[in-house]
Amino acid sequence: MNAATELNLYIDVLFFINFTMDFLVLSIVRRAMKYRLIRWRLILGAVLGAAWAVFAAAFPYLPVLPEMAVTYLGVSTLMVMTAFDLKRPKDIGKGLIALYLAAVAVGGIMEFLYQHTKAGYYIEQILRGNTGKAIPFYQLIFLGAGSYFGIRVMLRWLPGLWKAKSNFYEVTMHYRGKEKKVTALLDTGNRLYEPVSRRPAHVVTYEAVRELCESVSEVVYIPFGSVGKSNGVMPGIFLDEMEVRQGDDVRIIEKPLIAVCKKALSSSGEYQMLLHDE
Repeated sequence: MNAATELNLYIDVLFFINFTMDFLVLSIVRRAMKYRLIRWRLILGAVLGAAWAVFAAAFPYLPVLPEMAVTYLGVSTLMVMTAFDLKRPKDIGKGLIALYLAAVAVGGIMEFLYQHTKAGYYIEQILRGNTGKAIPFYQLIFLGAGSYFGIRVMLRWLPGLWKAKSNFYEVTMHYRGKEKKVTALLDTGNRLYEPVSRRPAHVVTYEAVRELCESVSEVVYIPFGSVGKSNGVMPGIFLDEMEVRQGDDVRIIEKPLIAVCKKALSSSGEYQMLLHDE
């Protein structure tokens, strides 16, 4: 009976610790990659990782190579697909790389705490069921929550610092059920307007919208002037929606007007869109 009680304590705590760490790592990945926050998906992704950790601990005689393959490929892939709703292989690959990097960073912090504080000793005593020598459970929860929200504050502060120095945005364009993400530069000199409605026009390269707008129902023409060409027109398309994101700040623009430019906007390919100043 005592052995069963200790096993239950071990499994419960093991699941809780792994869930907390997986949730923290996934939260870091979400902020770093600027994925949309869907809380229930983030929680479900962490549950998958914690459940596999408990399963692997319950069956310690699993072959090493298959266990590593399932952990680092199968389960990790399921975690990022579930937490961030990723479907395309390219996006899943990027999510996996970000997950590995975040896990290494968090693992380094945990190793430091283990070697230079008593946190590792206390956690080890809890896992062994030696509650008399372990840190009180409510204190462990308090420290874990404090660490988590401390890292969250730091992650909020760093993008804010970058935002003050950056005019770059991540833009997701939506049109007829399709979407396309591009990097955009806020162009304070952009004064393009549709002449009838006076709607501001954002400039985007043809290559960036070629697949998104294979067929369009309406095209408007936007006059412009540039160096070496005093008069010209660019075709314009009204999208369904445009999501403009910088860090945690997101703005949704309904029926935005984009002017399509055949030439590259950046010689280095750093951005594919010029956002209107408005």
